[in-house]
Amino acid sequence: MTTRHAARGLLLVSALCCAVFGWLLRSARAQRGAAAGEDVAGKEVVKNEKEVWDAVKRKDALRFDQLVADDARIIFDTGILTKTDFLKSLPNRTISSYDLEDFIVLRPNARTVILIYKATRSGAYKDKPFPPSSVHEGSVWVQRGGKWVAVLNQETPILP
Repeated sequence: MTTRHAARGLLLVSALCCAVFGWLLRSARAQRGAAAGEDVAGKEVVKNEKEVWDAVKRKDALRFDQLVADDARIIFDTGILTKTDFLKSLPNRTISSYDLEDFIVLRPNARTVILIYKATRSGAYKDKPFPPSSVHEGSVWVQRGGKWVAVLNQETPILP
């Protein structure tokens, strides 16, 4: 191999390394940008989830209606409710206190956010008090018409 061929080979390897490094750098920047966008959406949806709880505590049907999609389903250990069913039952629900913690935000795609977290709450249903208890919550939010709306919520009791 001549010095000339070695120099060309070295130049080719250098160019290839620069191209690969540039591609990796652009890819990492794109992933960081996507992650930052997901973080913004995730934070917005967590905020909205907390607003749903606040709306239920205040018995604010209008705010609940704004945050929850018309085709939403809410799954309790007692059954599955539509949004309409839940709103009809809202006057019978009293949340005295609640605490939401340990949020996990999953992003299966750009228009969907899945939240998983722990909720501890106390209150009453139809004037029958229930003691503080904890549940695992799962909520699915989708972006529709430029805003995030809840389409599914499920509570799973945490056994003592």
